[in-house]
Amino acid sequence: MIVRIRRLLVRLTLFLAFVGCWEAAYRAGLLNPIIFAAPSVIVKAAVKDGWTFLAAFRVTVLEITMAILMAWCFGIIFGVIAGSLPILARISAPMLSAVIALPLVVIYPVLLVWFGLGVTSKIVFGTISGVFPIALNTLTGVQSIDHGFATMARAMGANRRQIMFRVMAPLALPAIIAGLRLGTALIVIGVVLSEMLASTDGIGFWISYHRSLFNTGQVYLGIILALSITILVNMILSFVERMHFRGGDERFVR
Repeated sequence: MIVRIRRLLVRLTLFLAFVGCWEAAYRAGLLNPIIFAAPSVIVKAAVKDGWTFLAAFRVTVLEITMAILMAWCFGIIFGVIAGSLPILARISAPMLSAVIALPLVVIYPVLLVWFGLGVTSKIVFGTISGVFPIALNTLTGVQSIDHGFATMARAMGANRRQIMFRVMAPLALPAIIAGLRLGTALIVIGVVLSEMLASTDGIGFWISYHRSLFNTGQVYLGIILALSITILVNMILSFVERMHFRGGDERFVR
């Protein structure tokens, strides 16, 4: 307990020192005010437009949450199934790698035509942005598992679905979580970017709006709110990962 408190105090001290240096550099004229906003400027922006950003934050959180749920479900399910079937894995892996390398932003105008300026197009684009790395990491993680576990589970009477989702998936959890981290970051980027390109609300919309007015404080406030979502999800994934390793890697079919 004392060690944790000490680590927390060290991190807090380093953070406050960083903020102090940032503020001092800004006031000394070392930072361009059009590009960089001092912490005090961000605080003033929060006081002035905080409620507007919080209302937009709720919209963005809804879009990101829905995109995360869809990308996580589709990516993990497809990755587990494809990783468990060698033929499907050989076909899917290069295709997923190729899609990840594509600039998916080029399809956003098509999504606007199909779904309009509302939240649906943002959710779909966010899902597309994150589902492929999640599926690829899950597929790779399942393939890397010793298939002796599947043979043992089959000998104990497990069917194919149980082997996939009660044996292979838990054993591949570290790789799955790594894919979820990457996929979630891309989802947040995708949703905020889509709001910046064409939207009537959300954090991305207000970032783009204040960027055109050179209100750097508001721009940084929006960036911080967007980053907070990714940080929260990463904390949840880290907790799940710790619980997994604490409970042991080996899982058996009942």
